[in-house]
Amino acid sequence: MKKAESRQGRRNLRLFGLFHIFTHYSDNMDVKTGISGLLAACLLLILPMGAAAQDDPKQGIPADVYYLLPAFSQGMVYLAGQGPAQGQLNICAEDQTLRFMDNGVELSSNADNIVKVQVDTAVFVRSDGFFYRIYQVPGDTWIAYLRKVEILRDVKKGAYGMESRISSIRTAGSFSSDGVMYTLEQAANYPYNVTETCFLYRDGQVIPFNKRNLRKCYPDRKDDLEAYFKSGHSLPESLEDTRNFLIRLSSGADL
Repeated sequence: MKKAESRQGRRNLRLFGLFHIFTHYSDNMDVKTGISGLLAACLLLILPMGAAAQDDPKQGIPADVYYLLPAFSQGMVYLAGQGPAQGQLNICAEDQTLRFMDNGVELSSNADNIVKVQVDTAVFVRSDGFFYRIYQVPGDTWIAYLRKVEILRDVKKGAYGMESRISSIRTAGSFSSDGVMYTLEQAANYPYNVTETCFLYRDGQVIPFNKRNLRKCYPDRKDDLEAYFKSGHSLPESLEDTRNFLIRLSSGADL
């Protein structure tokens, strides 16, 4: 325990030093700061910043499941009221924090003014503490895709078999929508639950993917939507089905 506390103390001192470097040079920084600038920018906003340097925080969960991207990659973080910063980035699907590498050490930030993260062509917007990946479809209404991982640390390994189920109603944080996919996996130190949910993204806002909002976003297809649901159809559940549904909806094709 003392060794762990000592390591954390040294790390906090190093981050504190970065914070002072940033506050001294921030007026002269280029808007595209390096990784030290990213660390300092986040520190400036939420001192102290949490560190993700615990032993195997993934608990054996595959990296491409635990994180929203398959690997740490060079990307940009957009902060409200400040210029963007860049670094080796990823996003944790368990606690929905931004993760970045500093000299081989993985650090995390949940700064309130992180508004967007972009890595290559992948764009994530932050809303109510969650990171939603944006998928463009024709028209003004896009898909905001949320994936979360819950590690069931109170459940012993072997207590559950592998199971997948789909629920017609879901609750994730403060949002409710039709059609979320739940997956319970066990190939790790603990069982873990993966939830994947599609929302709508319009006018810079993440809104629930439901019948009411579809009618608002596509007023010219209101009658078609009414007939579609009255005939017994439900909202699509997977990302691919949701994308195809919105493409048909925006193009005027039959639902």
